[in-house]
Amino acid sequence: MKPLFSIVLKVLAVLVYVQYIASQFYDPTGEAAAETVYRILDPLLVLGTIVVVYYAYQRKRAVDASSEVAVTREYLEANVVLYFSVALFFGLLWNWVGFQFSNPENSAGWLWAVLDLALPLLFYVTSVQLVKSEE
Repeated sequence: MKPLFSIVLKVLAVLVYVQYIASQFYDPTGEAAAETVYRILDPLLVLGTIVVVYYAYQRKRAVDASSEVAVTREYLEANVVLYFSVALFFGLLWNWVGFQFSNPENSAGWLWAVLDLALPLLFYVTSVQLVKSEE
């Protein structure tokens, strides 16, 4: 399953970056043309973030179970990815619920920008880690 999730996360990362950049050209004034694409993309981002949180938690458990007592690069990477992914997950849920089930103006635009820039980085880093752990 790891190679499949790795491919899915890479595709999601590319889709989000392309959508974020392209929406600045085809919907520069925010007339809701990009809103339709984001309504389709947001549930996929939630699922992708759940996958990232799950594998980041598994990685953190494996690092914590090791016998090393010093702070290593692996320890720092596992903790940063886990806590960063959890924070982005809650931010994504907060904005998505406000956007999807309430008034779209209730969602914070600055948080969408942070999510659109940070989630693809997180997805790509996790997909690379999934490929490495499979070897």
